[in-house]
Amino acid sequence: MVRLIKANEVTDLSRPISGHIDDKKINTYIRESEDIDLKSSLGDELLMDIRLNPEKYNDLLNGGEYKDKCGYKHTFSGLKTALAYYTYARIVKNNDINVTRFGVTIKEDDYSNKVSVKERVLAYNDAFSIADKYLHECVLFLSANKEKYSLYRGIGKVKSNRIKYRTIGE
Repeated sequence: MVRLIKANEVTDLSRPISGHIDDKKINTYIRESEDIDLKSSLGDELLMDIRLNPEKYNDLLNGGEYKDKCGYKHTFSGLKTALAYYTYARIVKNNDINVTRFGVTIKEDDYSNKVSVKERVLAYNDAFSIADKYLHECVLFLSANKEKYSLYRGIGKVKSNRIKYRTIGE
C-alpha cells in the first residue's frame, strides 16, 4: 500500500531526527498514524482515494491558501505535515524501545544520556498537539471545499487518540 509520506519526509516536514533511525520503524509509525489519526478524521473512503490518486489531492496534501464561504482567506500546512508530526510524536515515544528474543529492551550506550519519562512525555504531547492543529486545519479546508471533495463526509472532529501519562513523585 502506498503511504502519503516517505520516511525521509518526516524530518523535512516536522522536526529533525537522527538519520540513523531505521526506515522500517519510521514506516511503521507512518502506517499507524495514517490508519489511526488520519482515518478517524477524514473517513475511510477519502483516505483510500487520496492513497490511490495523490495527484488529485495536491492542495490538501501540501497545503496552501483558500477562501471560506464568507470570503475570508486562510492558509494551512497540509495533510503531509500533520502526518509527519503524528509520526514524529510516535518516534519520540517509542523509538528506543526494542522487542528482542530476550524481552523488551531500551537501547543505551556510553555516549548518551537518557531523557526522563517526564521530558519524553512532554515532547510527545507537544508534537501530537501540533499534529492535531495541522489536521484540524485540513478538516476546515475540506469543510470549506465540500463540492470539490465529495468523499469527505464531514466527520470533522480531530480526535486526540493518545494515552495520557502522569508522572507521580517528581
